[in-house]
Amino acid sequence: MKRFLILFFLFISVTVRSQITVIVSPADTILCYHDSISFITTIDTTGNGTLSYQWMKNSINVPGAIDSTFRIGQISEHDTAFYQCIVVFVTQAGTFTDTSNVAHLRMHPKMKLDTLYRYNALGCLTECKGQFKALVSGGTPFKNYPHYIFDWHGGHSQDTIVFGLCPRRTNYPLIITDSLGCSLDTTYFVDYLKSPKIEVTLLPKDTVYLTNPNIQVSFLDSMKRYITNWTWDFGDDVKVPNLNPCPHTYAKTGEFPVQLRFTDLNGCDTTITKNVTVKVAELKIPNVFTPNGDGINDRFEIEIKGESKDVDYRLAYLSNEFVVFDRWGRKIFSQANFKSGEWSGANLSDGTYFFVLKCEGQYGLDVFRGSVTIIRGTQ
Repeated sequence: MKRFLILFFLFISVTVRSQITVIVSPADTILCYHDSISFITTIDTTGNGTLSYQWMKNSINVPGAIDSTFRIGQISEHDTAFYQCIVVFVTQAGTFTDTSNVAHLRMHPKMKLDTLYRYNALGCLTECKGQFKALVSGGTPFKNYPHYIFDWHGGHSQDTIVFGLCPRRTNYPLIITDSLGCSLDTTYFVDYLKSPKIEVTLLPKDTVYLTNPNIQVSFLDSMKRYITNWTWDFGDDVKVPNLNPCPHTYAKTGEFPVQLRFTDLNGCDTTITKNVTVKVAELKIPNVFTPNGDGINDRFEIEIKGESKDVDYRLAYLSNEFVVFDRWGRKIFSQANFKSGEWSGANLSDGTYFFVLKCEGQYGLDVFRGSVTIIRGTQ
């Protein structure tokens, strides 16, 4: 009887060794506001099986946190807590569970940007006179003034005040750092006195031809009350002050920046630029057309090479005269300031006819002579 009792005692005293151990690292961390952290699990298991994870914050399950790693992208005061991971290990021998050590996440005191403001009056767009001042609290400041490091990114200042900033279309970045290396990032905009919004009109268009190199620039007369004076610069050493509208004639081909420079009532200078191209015109004159009413090549149409059909070739000249003769030299059509497509060969039989197109240019006369064949065919 005694032998039986001893064997029974030995049997119930045997325990099953744990099949899983979970360690979370880092175990104790203190970070700056908006730093990131990843808690990583290290698993020690015996045998084969599947693992599942559940992270806890202050002993409460974190919804959706079921991966082996738990990441916080930008920590804040709400993230300071105690974190653990429960891991379930399912094997053929059974299901085993282990809860990790406690990982403590702490945060350095948060810095606060109390004020960031323009420290001087606005200047003109071309003046680098911007001044800004920042007031900061919190964090872990240095013992000596200014207590924080200010990186104004272009202001070249380590003080709370920055000078000599140029106006810009995008924001300047500002990084403020305390004695522990924690930083506070923000941006600021260097504003300036706004100049009048003047629209420059360019006629006839931004491309003209050496045979008619005349343009006219202008702005609304109603804008004169906002400016004290202005100058037109045509990009070819010609400048004309205080005239609106203002005509100009070019003497050579090329690309020319046409600029309106004006001073507004605040004393600020502004420049508006329009680009003008002056080039040689080449005419494309047909030698055959088919006025049969099918809508294709029905009229005698003249084009400027390289331009769309919608561009009137007459823009390339000051004036023109168009004359058509039959094979015996009789004049059958003539027109001054001839517009492309205005001759359709009406009441003429099929055959070859001869034309003379005289185009008056700014610096001489261009004469085009040729023949054109009319083919109506079967309608």
